[in-house]
Amino acid sequence: MTERPKARGGVQTRSPSLRGRHLIVFDALAAIISWIAALGLRFDAPSEAFVTYLVAFLWFVPLLAAVRLAAFIWLRLYQRAWRYASVDELVAVVLAVVGSSVVAYAALFALVLTTPVFALGFPRSVAITDTVLMIALAGAWRFALRISGIGRRGARASDKKFERALVVGDGAAALATIRELQANPSLGLAVSGILADDLPKNQRLMGLPVLGAREDLQAVIRRHDVRVVLLALPSVDGRTLRRLVRVAEGEGARCLTVPSIAEVVAGRVLMNAIREIEVEDLLRRSPSRIDLQLVSDSLRDTCVLITGAGGSIGSELARQIVAFRPRRLLLLGRGENSIFEMIHSLPPTGGTEVLPVIMDIRERRQVLRLFSQTRPDVVFHAAAHKHVTFMETYPEEAVTVNVFGTANVIDAAQSVRTGRFVFISTDKAVNPTSVMGTTKRIGELLVREAARTSALPYTAVRFGNVLSSRGSVIPLFRQQLARGGPLTITDPDAMRYFMTIPEAVQLVLQAAIMAEPGDTFVLDMGEPVRIAELARDLIELHGLDPEEDIEVQVIGRRPGEKLVEELYLPSERPEPTAHDAIRRVRGDDRSTTGVRERVDRLTALADAADRPALIRLMTEIVPEYTPELSSPSVPRIDLIQS
Repeated sequence: MTERPKARGGVQTRSPSLRGRHLIVFDALAAIISWIAALGLRFDAPSEAFVTYLVAFLWFVPLLAAVRLAAFIWLRLYQRAWRYASVDELVAVVLAVVGSSVVAYAALFALVLTTPVFALGFPRSVAITDTVLMIALAGAWRFALRISGIGRRGARASDKKFERALVVGDGAAALATIRELQANPSLGLAVSGILADDLPKNQRLMGLPVLGAREDLQAVIRRHDVRVVLLALPSVDGRTLRRLVRVAEGEGARCLTVPSIAEVVAGRVLMNAIREIEVEDLLRRSPSRIDLQLVSDSLRDTCVLITGAGGSIGSELARQIVAFRPRRLLLLGRGENSIFEMIHSLPPTGGTEVLPVIMDIRERRQVLRLFSQTRPDVVFHAAAHKHVTFMETYPEEAVTVNVFGTANVIDAAQSVRTGRFVFISTDKAVNPTSVMGTTKRIGELLVREAARTSALPYTAVRFGNVLSSRGSVIPLFRQQLARGGPLTITDPDAMRYFMTIPEAVQLVLQAAIMAEPGDTFVLDMGEPVRIAELARDLIELHGLDPEEDIEVQVIGRRPGEKLVEELYLPSERPEPTAHDAIRRVRGDDRSTTGVRERVDRLTALADAADRPALIRLMTEIVPEYTPELSSPSVPRIDLIQS
C-alpha cells in the first residue's frame, strides 16, 4: 500500500511505497548491469580492453545509478500503480532513462575531454547501448507487475461464471470500456470482440478481434452467442442508440452503456463508468460541445446567484458552475430541505464560497435587500411554478411566483446593475394554452423590457422538457412501473421535445455568455418524441412486454396541455449563432411596451383571487394565449371564513 506523503516544513516529500522501494533496488541493479553489459558488448567481453575500461571507469557506475534513480524519483515512477501500466507509463520510463543518460554521459564526456588522465577516451556507442538496455530492464521490472497482476485477477475470477460480451464502440470510449472490463473481472463479462465503424474487420484492439461494424450487430450476436452488448458510444444520438438496443434485445442480449458526453462534461461520471441502459440514453441527442474556456473566463471570480436552486435545473446549474470557480455562489430557494440536499450533492468547491439563501422571491423587500448586500455579477433565474394542471387550478399562484417573483428579481438585479441575467423559459410559453406557459411568456417580455431600458445583456433561454426533472413524465412512469402499472398517457399522439438536464444546463451557460441585451435564445431540441413510444421503451428496458406485462392506458388530455409543443412564435425569426445548438430569435419590441404597468395590475388581481379578470388580463398581455374553456380536473379550494 502506498504511504501518504509526509510534510516537512509545509512541503510534501515523495515517499515511495514498499513496492517502490523494491523497485529502487531493482533499478540500481539494472543501472549497473546495463552499463557493464553495454561495455562488454562494445569490447567483446571477456577481453583485455573490456577489463581496462571497466577498471578505469568503475567510479562512473555509482554516479550513473544515482542520476538514474534521481530521474525516476523526479518523474514519480515509484508512485505509480504498475498493475495498470499503459503507454503513458512506458513513455515516462523512456523519458527518465534518456534524460538521466544525457545528464550523466554529458558530465562523463566533459570530464574525459578536459582531463589528461583519461587518455583512453570513452566510446559513444556504450552510452547508446546502455540507454537502450536500461529502458528494457526498467520496463521489464514494471510491466512484469502488470502481467502478474492480470494473472492474479484471472486466478481469482476463475471460479466465476462469465457472460459472453460484445463491445460496440469507436475510438477512446471502446478502449476505456475494454480496460474497465479487464480491470474488473467481478463484472462477470468476457469480451468476445468489438464492432467498430472506424476499424477494419479482422484487426485486433487490445488483443480482441474487430468482428465488423455496427450494422453487423444482429449477425455477430447470433454467430458468437453474445449475451451482453456494451454500447461504448457516448457521442451517438438517441435514435441510433434506440435502434441498436432494439436489435440487441430482439436477439435476447442485455444492453449496457457508458455515459453520454454531456454527463462526462458535466462532471457527473467518468467516461468508463459502465451501467445499465436508461431511458435518458434513448433520448439523448448528438453531443453539443460548449466553449468551456469562455464559460470559465466569464464566471471565474464572480458572484453568481441561482434562484430555484433546489430544483432540477437550478441544482444542475450549481453543480456545473462550481467547476468554474466563482468567488461566491448564492443558492436561493424557498424549501430548506431541497437546498440542504443540493448543497451536500455539490462536488468539491475549489475555494468557492457557497451560501444557502432561504427566501421566497415574492417577498420584494427581502429580494432587494439580498441583492443590495451581495451584489451578484450573474443571475440565473430558474425559480418557477411549472406544473401545468395545478396552475390551471390556481392561476393566482402561477402569477405571483412566475410573474411578480420574476419582476422582483429583475428589479433587484437592475438596482445593483447586475451584469448578466438569464431567465429560464419553456416551450410552453409559445402560443400558450396554459396559465403556466402564459406566465413564462410574460417573464420573457419582462426580461426583454428590462434589457431595453438598462442596455444590459439580460436574456431568456427557452427549451422543452428536461428528462427526469421533478414532476415530469419519466419519474411518473417509473413510479407507475414500480406499482405494476398501468403507465398513463394523455393522448396516443401527444409529443414533446426532450433534453437531458446536463446538456440543457451546458447550453444555458453557453447562451449566457453569448447574450446581447434583449436576446431570446432557443435550444435545438431535435425531433419531438411521442410519449406513447417513450412509455413502451421504458417498459421494455425493464425486461417487460408493453402488450402483455404492463398496460399503457390513455386517460385524456388534462387542462392546459397541448398535443404538440412549439419552439417559435409566428412573429419570431430564428437566427443561427456561433453554436449550432443555440438559435437567437428576434421579436417585435412593441410587445413589451407597457407590460410592466399591466403586470402590476395582474399582481393586484392575483392578490384578490379574481380569476376571471386575471385570465382576461393575461390574454391582453399575451394575445397568443388561448385559455382552457373546460373546467379544471382538480377542484378549486376556496377558504371561506365562518
